[in-house]
Amino acid sequence: MPKKSNIPILFIIANLLLYGSFSIAVVYGNFYIGLLGTFLAAIIITNIETFKSYIGISIVMVLCLQNFIVGVFGKLGGQFSSLSFMTQIPFLFLAFIFLSLFIQKKIKIDKLYKPMFLLALIILFAVINGGGISNILVQVRNLIVFFLAFEVFSYCGNNEYDFKIFSNQFLSLGVFMFIIALILYIGGFSLYEKLGIANVYTAKGVPGEGVYFLPPRFTTEIFNIPITRMGGLYYEPVTLGYFFSAEFIGAIILPWTKDLSKKLVLSMVFGVALLLTGGKGGMLISVALIFAYICTKIGSSNISPIKIWFILVFTVFIFTLFSEFYASNYAGPAGAHFTTITDTWSVITQSPLGHGLAQGGFNDNELSFDNQMATGAESALMSIGYQLGIPGIGILGLAFVTMTNQVMGFSYRVNRLSNSYYYMIAFIPIVLFGTSVFQLNTFTPQAIVPFMALLSGAFTTPNNSQIKGLSNMNVQKYKF
Repeated sequence: MPKKSNIPILFIIANLLLYGSFSIAVVYGNFYIGLLGTFLAAIIITNIETFKSYIGISIVMVLCLQNFIVGVFGKLGGQFSSLSFMTQIPFLFLAFIFLSLFIQKKIKIDKLYKPMFLLALIILFAVINGGGISNILVQVRNLIVFFLAFEVFSYCGNNEYDFKIFSNQFLSLGVFMFIIALILYIGGFSLYEKLGIANVYTAKGVPGEGVYFLPPRFTTEIFNIPITRMGGLYYEPVTLGYFFSAEFIGAIILPWTKDLSKKLVLSMVFGVALLLTGGKGGMLISVALIFAYICTKIGSSNISPIKIWFILVFTVFIFTLFSEFYASNYAGPAGAHFTTITDTWSVITQSPLGHGLAQGGFNDNELSFDNQMATGAESALMSIGYQLGIPGIGILGLAFVTMTNQVMGFSYRVNRLSNSYYYMIAFIPIVLFGTSVFQLNTFTPQAIVPFMALLSGAFTTPNNSQIKGLSNMNVQKYKF
């Protein structure tokens, strides 16, 4: 475990400015105050040269606290209708950080930019027949946030010391989130009501929920067993499930300790947290990654990119079969996801070039429930397919394949792919992409950014550059 570092003064200033402007903006319902403060905070924090892990953890922290700030300060200021844009401040913080680092040439162009450029062209084409401007912006956010986060976290963890510090920060934040989530779980609606849950759900576009009782998404069934779900500071169980899934995997693979018993205990803690959220998306990701890990232990101990791709294909195949079995016997409330997949795919094949950005599903409140289900309402990937067509799905898939190849390719070249961290993170992009077929939230910032944070050590180099020729290989990572 690395020694404790001094907290950079720029980190303190940037976060005071970020949270101060965010809170004031919510209280007074003035988005521009938050926008200005977020921009300045991003500029300040990207000037940190030592302990860059503080840039990364700032991004994860504000995502964790976003709904708490919107709820508490929205209730304090009596704000409701003006809150919809406030939830975008954490994403804008990430976007401004990326732009600042890119302009300063601290982030260089790599192979992932090619599919992202193609995706941008498809998005521009889809805007022509797009829906409302606010829905279009949300869809664009969801389509690019993984890319921004991947690039920024790769920068923040590009040396061994920073990566180890970030690992400890990330898991410590997870413990904090679980403790607060338990308090809120016990306090129930009466506590959430005091913390402005109605304001949060108005900001989410579902006014009326959280006014008299917890929203319906706080209850679900798993294998026909009804459960009350833990929503924590996310105020929402589904995406909180993704967060604790990332923490669960992080406790196992991140270099925060060499003591296996400590790793076991902390992973069990986050496993319990994940179960309490009832988040089937988060559970599916965790189980798929553990399954892939077990597969790597079968047969030859040599880990190669070919073996990783074989395991990924096999994992997708097995979980497709499991999903079919679950849908037929235990779907319950999750049945809508499977209905969306089959119905929307039929519509996509009839119009393979898409119907326009922010069209269909929950983007259109005037559609009947059945029509929403048939246009991607409960599946992120099917929703993207309905909007951008088959080319959109293909290019987005290519982006995740490129990310996978970058991650494992670099580790393979420097002979460390046999390390469990490096081959486990190679599984993450494709597992996320596969999960997006079954879950609507997968590409949202609060769901996907914690997993991109796990990839922060993908291109880590030793501080003393002991690996021969590593500096040249690091340069090659960025080349087209």
